[in-house]
Amino acid sequence: MSEQEKQTGQPILSDEEKKFNRQVNYFIMRYMWQVLCERNPEDTIYKAFHTSRERYTRIINTGVVRYGKGELDSLSQITGIRKEIFLGEVHFSCPYELEKQDTAGKKSIEKGEITDEDWRRLFQWRKVRSGAKGTKSPQDEICALLRSVKRSNVENWDFYRLCYFLKERKPAPLKVTAEQFRDIVKAVRGLSFSILDKCEVAQLRGLQKQLQEKNRLVTGIITYKEAKAGEKKEK
Repeated sequence: MSEQEKQTGQPILSDEEKKFNRQVNYFIMRYMWQVLCERNPEDTIYKAFHTSRERYTRIINTGVVRYGKGELDSLSQITGIRKEIFLGEVHFSCPYELEKQDTAGKKSIEKGEITDEDWRRLFQWRKVRSGAKGTKSPQDEICALLRSVKRSNVENWDFYRLCYFLKERKPAPLKVTAEQFRDIVKAVRGLSFSILDKCEVAQLRGLQKQLQEKNRLVTGIITYKEAKAGEKKEK
């Protein structure tokens, strides 16, 4: 493992892997735009992303893109989608829940996730567009699965932020990441007797005051969020 991998916790991707991820991401962004936004020649994802249709399609087909000075920062700020998505350092996670019905009419839910193999099959098909007429193409299958990915699932953060932007035309509100929250909890749990016993009384009183204030803050936010959730249920 390289030093950069140790620092970021992320594997170092090859150029080809990044190109593939960009193909996936740009395909998903354009298709979800078609799903969530009304078709309007004056309101397209190309205009929203300040790019041309030709350039956008080229990214889907090849994964190749060069961002101009400040373009990446602008894209991320406008959409609320992190830069790693545009760079291809990661691609959207797409877990789906698909309703199925057997010959007897019994319904069931099939759960799964669109895999890299599924995406590669799609991009290969897009190159040759082969297949018998009347049969489902890999693109039809992928699009059906994308429509079955939950758009309100905050845990699927990247996909959620994409769908939020498409619906609201503004970035989704920021949240504390799982790593940041773990750091907060770790800091609180680190207040052991052995550490606190080494502190002066004045230091302890200052810490006590801070903890009491933060406890009131946390309690207030919990009350607010629970009340807000209750209002939504009533609606």
